[in-house]
Amino acid sequence: MTQKTQLTQVSSELQNLTVTKSNTATAASSYVLTDLGTLGGHLCVAKDINDSAQIVGYSITSSGQRRAFIWTPTKGMEDIYTLSNTSTCAYSINDYGQVVGYFVSDSGQRKAFIWDQTKGFQDINAESDNFSEAYGINNFGQVVGCAISSDGNRKAFVWDSKHGMEYINNGSEIESIAYSINNSGEVVGYSLSSDLMVKAFVWNSNKGVQELPGFLGSDINMSGQVVGFYAVPEDNNRAFLWNGSNKFQDLGTISGNVDLQFFDSEANSINNSGLIVGYSDRIIDLEKELWGRKAFIWDSVNKMQDLNDLIDTNDPWILREARAINNHGQIVGWGNKAQSRHAFLLTPIS
Repeated sequence: MTQKTQLTQVSSELQNLTVTKSNTATAASSYVLTDLGTLGGHLCVAKDINDSAQIVGYSITSSGQRRAFIWTPTKGMEDIYTLSNTSTCAYSINDYGQVVGYFVSDSGQRKAFIWDQTKGFQDINAESDNFSEAYGINNFGQVVGCAISSDGNRKAFVWDSKHGMEYINNGSEIESIAYSINNSGEVVGYSLSSDLMVKAFVWNSNKGVQELPGFLGSDINMSGQVVGFYAVPEDNNRAFLWNGSNKFQDLGTISGNVDLQFFDSEANSINNSGLIVGYSDRIIDLEKELWGRKAFIWDSVNKMQDLNDLIDTNDPWILREARAINNHGQIVGWGNKAQSRHAFLLTPIS
């Protein structure tokens, strides 16, 4: 199938999809896979997708440079041009096509940016040449990420065009990073306290910081459900779901309760229907303790499923990690295709 045919198919599938508002949705039984291509090199990673199937991430160019991209069903993959001709990376996109990520400044420092087709590129930490990266943006243009503060530590921030960059503080952390913000202004991430304890947190401007049982919060939906991962014995991480009412759920792994060192699962994204995606190690040979990283989708009925089992088996892919899921159930991430790492889009077959 040519890329042009794939783009047409994705556009057709998107028109037939509706946003589900229930929190009891289940994963599709199968998905159409679209190879997003590259900017000329052999590596591409998709980081986020909005409800119009606009996708962002980064790709290596033919000259070996890392560049942020935006992909659309009609135009395919395009380089996001910034003020810098060096490395760039896009992490998140909202439903208005506003993109955030980082670029490398002339001094060699990573700097957070916001970009859209109309206003172009803006350095959101222009007052400082310190390190900063933007990881999430909601539909009100509120941006979250981390930046080096005056004390030399990484601090989670919230930025908008009116107030600029403001740090999220709970008074005890020595490091913090914010990864996602929903349309209610609730933020999730992680913080490192002075006694070196790492905790996931949720924050809003009214209630301040609330620590969660997890290790890191990666995403939050409009119901206040949080996903991420937490640490378990044997140096493992496990994906979790926190429903906003102090109910904490271990999502397990694709292979069940396997007790092997460094056998992990991590949840990266949750949509408003409660569908969760990420990656999980999957047993290849238990006797030899061999496993491989596989992309997963989780729902409350079917639990964790390997996305490789839900695509056409004739596709020469191994889906390694699902990075984001939109409210139509479309999923993006990266996987291995031949000897290359490519970005993929999965569209549910209705």
